[in-house]
Amino acid sequence: MKVLVGGIIQESNTFSPMRSTMENFRRHHLVMGDDMLAMRTENEIKGFLQAASEQGVGVIPTFSANAVSSGVFKDTALSELLGMVEAHLQSASRYDGVYFALHGAMAAEGCDDVEGELIERIRSHIGKAIPLVVSLDLHANVTRRMVNGVDGLVGFRTYPHTDFVETGYRSAQLLFSIMRKELRPCSAFRKLPMIVPAENSQTSSGPFADLWKEAENGEAEGHSVVTSLFPVQPWLDVEEMGISVVVVGKEPEHAEREADRMAELFWQKRREFEIELFQVKEIAERALQSREEDGLNRYPYIISDSSDSPGAGATGDSNFVLRELLELGVHNRLACLLTMVDAPAVAKAIEAGVGCSVTMEVGYTLNPNRAHGKPVQLTGTVRKIGDGRFQLQGGYAKHTTAHMGRCVVLDIGNVSLLITEKPTFTGDPAMYRSMGLEPSKADIVLVKSANQFRADYERLSDRIFILDTPGCSPANVRRLPYSKLPRPFYPFDDDFIWSGGSVR
Repeated sequence: MKVLVGGIIQESNTFSPMRSTMENFRRHHLVMGDDMLAMRTENEIKGFLQAASEQGVGVIPTFSANAVSSGVFKDTALSELLGMVEAHLQSASRYDGVYFALHGAMAAEGCDDVEGELIERIRSHIGKAIPLVVSLDLHANVTRRMVNGVDGLVGFRTYPHTDFVETGYRSAQLLFSIMRKELRPCSAFRKLPMIVPAENSQTSSGPFADLWKEAENGEAEGHSVVTSLFPVQPWLDVEEMGISVVVVGKEPEHAEREADRMAELFWQKRREFEIELFQVKEIAERALQSREEDGLNRYPYIISDSSDSPGAGATGDSNFVLRELLELGVHNRLACLLTMVDAPAVAKAIEAGVGCSVTMEVGYTLNPNRAHGKPVQLTGTVRKIGDGRFQLQGGYAKHTTAHMGRCVVLDIGNVSLLITEKPTFTGDPAMYRSMGLEPSKADIVLVKSANQFRADYERLSDRIFILDTPGCSPANVRRLPYSKLPRPFYPFDDDFIWSGGSVR
């Protein structure tokens, strides 16, 4: 048996002013053909290849593409991407199955459902007889088009995401069982008219952890072969939007019943996902008090400006937290690590040189929305200049090289500001450490990440707080101007009853 294998992963934020192109993939991760077989990156494809090797299944590699989240994909880039997929499908020799690792929340200009389009194109080439299985990020916005085009969907089971390899491995097991005629799967799909904060969707504790226990019980009792729960990333303004449950089963009746059960449980727990948000001033006051009380036994306050998370497609160029800390005078009293995207500021700092003082404006070079904020002028000393490359660790696909462009550390009193040319995933302490900054020794550490940062930062401190800040990916989604969502829709409406796919 032979399987054609590929991967296309990027998350879109329709509220972001940025536009994504194929260059986003080339800059972060784009591996072609046989080079995929030697990849060190521990992603879904790695897990799939491991299972294929163990079970003696041949592999036809196409390409593995992964990009940092961004705004919507340009239509010209989508045409190029679809062309790449079709070219590989046409040129490949005979194969018995197809596996693609996708994200599930990718939108392009003129196409709200990129994965649905990709799946439809793949199916049109391979026909109905060849089984197709795809894996999806836990934050996928699953559509009817996706479900109808595949033989099975397999989602992540962890958030922060750590089961990349395991998801690919489970996808392989499902596909191989279909190819060997051991399973004739059926899928049950439920779409809920709701979104919940990503900041409180971790699978280690809380309402989502409870839901996963129920899903695993359903699998153990034979009601489902694979159950996937998709709380969806909420920063999408598309028509077919909402949380999803997908059950792949052996018997349609059992699968439908299990999908109903899990969807009802999700709906019942919707209010439990609400997250407490904090003001910068409040955290600064707590950190100052702790500094006096803790002495040498210091643990950093980890503060998340999730509204400006590049991992959620935001611009990463907000200076909101910096401005607040400077106005409070915290830079004279506490050691703080902050980060911000600002290519012009990086260029000015590099021109000044290490050890030199520089006065310049920083912030909001990518986000033109002045309701969110405006540049702030400051004076600092250039401590270090770097090329911006570092290795992502525990909370991401290991052995992935992140690239934040050229970067500098600017010291403003006790604040060390890491300024980067390009947005990248900021939830890994390796980002700061690559520039000689140690989060465990700081009083306050800023991350721009909704939840993924917890995989590593919870090992450093239990003082973790989500900030109430402006931006393109806020925890409080009521801030955003949705126009395409079907109504009624939670949390914008909560005076309706949803049950079994119908609203009353």
